[in-house]
Amino acid sequence: MLLSGEPIDAKEAYRVGLVTRVVPIAELMPTAISMAEIICDNSPLGVRATKQVVKLGAEVPMDYARRLAASLIDSVWGSEDAKEAAAAFTEKRKPVWKMR
Repeated sequence: MLLSGEPIDAKEAYRVGLVTRVVPIAELMPTAISMAEIICDNSPLGVRATKQVVKLGAEVPMDYARRLAASLIDSVWGSEDAKEAAAAFTEKRKPVWKMR
């Protein structure tokens, strides 16, 4: 797709994993907002690290990207926010993120 520049339809984009959902146009904005709300409820540190890992995979050699990604993941798992996530899950409440 990248080299040919040929357009694909939504069904094909879903089939190859380029998109996660295909909805009728009337459901587009409510679905997008719902997905954004889910992302916003997640740990900001985790969301940021995920975006960095994806970007690294496209910009640097894969073995180097893996090492950098492991470091990013370790920093997230060792964060105060990770402990808060576990506590919130145990206490059946929403986490309060501190970005630490």
